Amino acid sequence: MTPSESLQVSIGGDIWWGGFTADLAITNSSDQALEDWTISFTSRHQLDRNAWGVALESESLENGLTRYTLTGADWGSRIPAGATINVGFNGTQGSELGRDGSLTEQMLVSEAGWNTNTSTDTNPDYAMTMAEMSMNAAGMDDHAGHDHSMHQHAASAGAYRDINSWGNFHDSNHNSEHNELVGGRTAITTEALTAYNGLRAFAGLDAVGVEAVGEWAFTNGMTNNSQAWGNDTKGVGLWYAMQGAKVGWIADQAYDPQILADIQRTARLGSQDDVMEMVREFGHAGFADYIEQSGLRNNFINTLKMEPHYGGWMHGRTHGFLDIEGVAIAHDINHLTVLGWDQDQPFMNDTFDWPQWPALDVSDSTVINYYQGIVSLGNPLAQNLEALASPGVINQEPQPVPSPGSILPEIQPEEADPLTGEPLDIEISGDLWWGGFTASLTVTNQSEQQLEDWSLSFNSNHKFYGESWGVDVATEQLGGELYRYELSGADWGSSIGAGQSMTVGFNALSGTDLGRSGNLSEAMLLAADSEITPL
Repeated sequence: MTPSESLQVSIGGDIWWGGFTADLAITNSSDQALEDWTISFTSRHQLDRNAWGVALESESLENGLTRYTLTGADWGSRIPAGATINVGFNGTQGSELGRDGSLTEQMLVSEAGWNTNTSTDTNPDYAMTMAEMSMNAAGMDDHAGHDHSMHQHAASAGAYRDINSWGNFHDSNHNSEHNELVGGRTAITTEALTAYNGLRAFAGLDAVGVEAVGEWAFTNGMTNNSQAWGNDTKGVGLWYAMQGAKVGWIADQAYDPQILADIQRTARLGSQDDVMEMVREFGHAGFADYIEQSGLRNNFINTLKMEPHYGGWMHGRTHGFLDIEGVAIAHDINHLTVLGWDQDQPFMNDTFDWPQWPALDVSDSTVINYYQGIVSLGNPLAQNLEALASPGVINQEPQPVPSPGSILPEIQPEEADPLTGEPLDIEISGDLWWGGFTASLTVTNQSEQQLEDWSLSFNSNHKFYGESWGVDVATEQLGGELYRYELSGADWGSSIGAGQSMTVGFNALSGTDLGRSGNLSEAMLLAADSEITPL
């Protein structure tokens, strides 16, 4: 689609039961940066106003149509010359699109006519047009007289991609929806990789891609699952690159967890100059000057603004189980960058209301080495980036990526789980809604060996409906309203490492009255006298 000669739009995304996630690649094909760009189109679908990279306004038209106007916002407000950004939104299907598959332009945009007087560059084949676009030449980067000597390690300032383009896991955590982006919190984008590689360059390390960081995370027990599926490596890599960039710049002797609350709050609500003063006070010697001279100041500060819960990756994929000093796991340490609602405290829990208690018992030296290990792609339990002094100088060889056996906690044989009679622990939780529920099963492998192709069964009075994730569901009707279900690990859920846990789930319609809201329990899910049985 080409709304104008200067701005091009490509539409993609994923369809799911009753809705879809739209991904719009916006390309500035002009030779000047675009500021405050806007596009409009009509659609039969209802779009969620909590979009990413754009502000969304709607106007109801006749015949079930709605005119939507998208204006670049936050990190999506500016598109450099020749660059592409990815923005998006969720929507509810206003006409039948199916239960899965890929979203297309023809599915999203109605071909019904509408007022295109706002642009003379309209493509008559589609109802999307350039409503208004200002090309601010004064807003273009002025490179005259700028020192480029330190740009060799920095990533391109081109397109930044939203982490949701590789998947989202909102069901894994109630604080991962877009409406949690309050108080200056922003979405996770690949701008974090630019900041991360800037820190690596300062340490004398080569730039890497998100896949390399993701592979390191899976190797070192920093993820939910032992094996990556789909785009897991990319999303996990971007998430950990963000974490490394947020924390790894702090000098060992200066580290205090309160710094992370103060500097993220200042980045989100205060001034950039105040942020840089904190970097000079607490960072490695010379780092503040380095990022300013390298043109990385905005990238670094924008990464500090990013909300770790965004997109659900923090719980859906990066919930690492690596043992930390015998009192915490990697996931607890990852909560360092999660702040309370008032953004005054670090190490806060998922409700943003109380601390992540296990993390508070871990020594400061272990925490800062953990985050510096993310930067060096070294052993997160060893010393990393020690005595870092100045750009291009590193006083210690980066730690080699260790084998999983060298850092994963030793798993002792477990007693058979009373629920299943096998070394497999299953916890049932979920959410009730009108007429049905979403079930979440956290499956833990308590054995010393990796489980492949695991499965289990149980009886229930409720009827499987629609979608499942991490499992295939086979249903057998036993009579009346009683069903036997067999759940088998599938896709990313087919393998569970020794000592590892993963959360799988499905939707179902209530066969008995469970209420309209609340939490699902094991007793609610299972039929009377039924139990979960491994197969």
